[in-house]
Amino acid sequence: MQIAKQTFFKFTLLFILIAIGLLTKVYSGIGNEFVTNYLGGVIYVLFFIVLASLVFPKASPIKISLIVLCITCLLEFTQLIHIPTLELFRKNFIFRALFGSTFNPYDFIGYFVGALSGLFLVILVNKFRTPRSPEPKH
Repeated sequence: MQIAKQTFFKFTLLFILIAIGLLTKVYSGIGNEFVTNYLGGVIYVLFFIVLASLVFPKASPIKISLIVLCITCLLEFTQLIHIPTLELFRKNFIFRALFGSTFNPYDFIGYFVGALSGLFLVILVNKFRTPRSPEPKH
């Protein structure tokens, strides 16, 4: 069974985005504050837009991008809540990497950049289609 080109590209993008996203969390070179704090947010939104486009292939890329942007913004606002249960989770690296730990209004810029980039990326990838065999003539 042949995998559609766009599905293959999306899975490849997911693996690349996971690697880049993890690297942004541990990067310590030049511009590390920008990479760690802001580029990670862009990658985070990109990842979830590509993932959602895989799970819901017929959904509009615009709808997917807007939904992911809204959820990401809501998650940012949850960082203003400091109840003991959430604080316990925030001590865990994976939870902190996925959901954050400190509210920063500048993160919204990265989320919007990620949503726009994800929208255009999914539109571009969706243009790749596996060629279909011609219908047999009767």
